[in-house]
Amino acid sequence: MKLVILGVGGMGAISLSKIIAQMSIIKGLSVRSSEIHGMAKKGGLVEVQMKIGEGKSGVVLQKTADFVLVLDEAYLEYGEAFLKDKSFGLIALTGEDKRWVVENLGDVRFANALVLGKFVKQQDLFTKDDAIKVLKGFKTFEKNRIAFERGLV
Repeated sequence: MKLVILGVGGMGAISLSKIIAQMSIIKGLSVRSSEIHGMAKKGGLVEVQMKIGEGKSGVVLQKTADFVLVLDEAYLEYGEAFLKDKSFGLIALTGEDKRWVVENLGDVRFANALVLGKFVKQQDLFTKDDAIKVLKGFKTFEKNRIAFERGLV
């Protein structure tokens, strides 16, 4: 599986990639990734490219990704360029999603768990239980679980 995660600094793109990597490792799958986050601290683009169960490099070329997870709507068009099939695989955090997370969980940083839920719902490699196993390792497990389950809806 080829996967690209796009976000801005502080939105949890790198944390999301680490969660997905842990889920992969638990399943015995190889994981390769490449991170670009030079301006992340200033709210700039954070881009993580991943290959799960394939390849020797984590680099994902445009028009080859199975999924693109977008944590900031400003990067939707950029994310679409990575998809091999533009009719499937784009998973985005909406403004409504962000509002729900802030209103119900108090911090937009839990939005990455919501996107994880949307991702798990749309693919068949990982299950809800795989994600919960990894999320249980977080001190903020309960809020992450709530956001994750919102994404499954």
